[in-house]
Amino acid sequence: MFGGMADAPAIVLPNIEPWLPADRLRREYDAIGFFLSGHPLDDYAVALKRLRVQSWGEFSRAVKTGATAGRVAATILSRMERRTKTGNKMGIIGLSDPTGHFEAVLFSEGLAQYRDVLEPGTAVLLQLGAELQGEDVRARILHAEPLDDAAAKTQKGLRIFLRDDKPLESISKRLEAQPASAGNGNRVQSAKPAAAGSSEGEVTVVMMLDLETEVELKLPGRFRVSPQIAGAIKAVAGVVDVQTV
Repeated sequence: MFGGMADAPAIVLPNIEPWLPADRLRREYDAIGFFLSGHPLDDYAVALKRLRVQSWGEFSRAVKTGATAGRVAATILSRMERRTKTGNKMGIIGLSDPTGHFEAVLFSEGLAQYRDVLEPGTAVLLQLGAELQGEDVRARILHAEPLDDAAAKTQKGLRIFLRDDKPLESISKRLEAQPASAGNGNRVQSAKPAAAGSSEGEVTVVMMLDLETEVELKLPGRFRVSPQIAGAIKAVAGVVDVQTV
């Protein structure tokens, strides 16, 4: 420990795959109560821009100037259900986006309709109504859907930028091939059906050979693409960038 064993064997750490970004952030929140190295919505930045979604901070400022509704994306932190004075159920949903934590409520009919969507850990796209009570913005959920479902409508493929072929094996594990379309003359591949919240798209690998030379290769077939898959690929050691198209 203090240098007395000059001939001590070197400690060799195993070469293991890093946690996926979503797993790392979940573990951070479970351990310390907040997201440390990023936010679960970071992977959705391009999709949110295409969907013209407000941040909670923007929505709050708009309510304070007279707005009464808007669309906000968030990660669900918690869900509590309790009964009102009339005996009906209501839900209190703890939410987070990169601009802060907040709460929104919904009443019995909405709770019954969206309970399966509003699970802790899920990223959602919300239509919110709101009113100002003093300096506080009181939000209520009018509509909810999985953010992956909304994002899938805006994303048609991925471009993956590499400097060499070392990350390819790890990338292949994160891509799930879809069957080729029937009638196109190609043999139909065996693959899992498309998951909810993901769409089928083309994947292109761009090899950056030097500052002026790039080689672009389109992978055969179609693959599941989503912001979470893009984020998982971007976390692979050796991947320079991942762009959604």
